[in-house]
Formats: sequence, C-alpha cells, structure tokens
Amino acid sequence: MRLFLLISASFLPAAVWVWFFRQQDRYEKEPYGLLLLTFAAGMAAVPAAILLEEPFRAQIDAGSMLTKIVVAFLVVGLGEEALKLLAVYITAYRRAEFSEVTDGMIYGITAALGFAAVENLLYTLAFGIEIAPARALISSLAHGAFTGLGGYHLGRARFASEGAGREVFLGLITSAFLHGLYNGLIIAGVVSPLGLVVFMALLYLGVVRRFGQAAAQSPLRSELENR
Repeated sequence: MRLFLLISASFLPAAVWVWFFRQQDRYEKEPYGLLLLTFAAGMAAVPAAILLEEPFRAQIDAGSMLTKIVVAFLVVGLGEEALKLLAVYITAYRRAEFSEVTDGMIYGITAALGFAAVENLLYTLAFGIEIAPARALISSLAHGAFTGLGGYHLGRARFASEGAGREVFLGLITSAFLHGLYNGLIIAGVVSPLGLVVFMALLYLGVVRRFGQAAAQSPLRSELENR
C-alpha cells in the first residue's frame, strides 16, 4: 500500500501537468499515445543520468561550494537536459505529429515530467511521502519548464531552413543553464522559500511567453484562423 501511495504521489501530478501543458497548444493537440511514449523515454533517461552523475557523487555531497555549483551546471544541468532532449528526438522529433514549433515545447515538457516522476519516486522512497507535495509542485514544474524552454528551440530547429544546429545548441544551453541556476541557488542557500517561489513564477511566465511565440510561428495558424 505504501509503495502504491508513493507511486501515485509521484506519477499522478506529472500526468496532470502533461495534460495542463497539452492544453496550451492552440491549434493541434498532440496524440496521447505519442505523449505517453515520450513520457516513458523521459523515465528511461533517469538511470542514464544516475550513471552520468555517480562519478561526481563525492563532489556533490562533500565538495566545496564552488565545486558543487560547477557540478550543478556542467554535470547535472547539462547532462540531464541533454538526456531529456534526446528522449524527445528519439520518440517524437522525426514524427509527422511533430508539426509545429509548439510541439517542441509540449514533447520537451512531457519528457521532463517523465524524468521528474521517477526522480520524485526515488526521493519519496528515500525521505517519505511528506516531501511529495513540494516535489510535485516545484520540482516537477521546474523540470518541465527547463526542458520546455529548450524544446522551443528544438521546435524551431525542426522547421528551420537553415541554422537548425544553432537552434538545438541554444535549446540545450538554455535548459541546462536554467537547470544549473535552479540547483545552484538551492545548493548555495542564497534564496529563501519565497525567493524560490518567485523564481518559479518567473520561469512559468517565461514558458507562457514562449508558448505565445511558438504559436505565432505555427504553419497551422493562418489556415485555421481563416476558416
């Protein structure tokens, strides 16, 4: 029963977030089957992230403040965001359903939430269900926002006539930097709980803004608005 509760507390909020962000697609909602596949790929990225970060575990746990922050940016942030964007590339990027820039954000967020669900489960198994609400609200949204903002550039790359590589690079750097900044602020202890809420609010507003910009670039926009 306890395991069932922990799984529910980790995966149900992630599923709700996927549904919520899917609703932000103004023109053509993504099929649940492909979203589920992308979510599963995000889940599968967790073991790879653990293997990537394990050699740096001593630095993460007991290194100097500077070392911890460097690892937060260059190992955790860059590594996890690369894996989540790779999950999108493998599952959705080359599919016909990936038909507009917004889809880069939707699938990016979905992969990130799959990743976050497994990570949240591991944390609740270690520290108890008491931390589940904070993980579901803050950590899951943070993961989704990091990769969603990176996914905006992945969406632009999908339909770029030139400069696709530059867009992919921008997406990875954007998501990795925000992820590293989030972890670095927590590690350094320079932000209060209220400050973290403000950071998350700004992050969410950035996602909303990008959704608007992505929708404006949709090839379906003029077609559907002129019907």
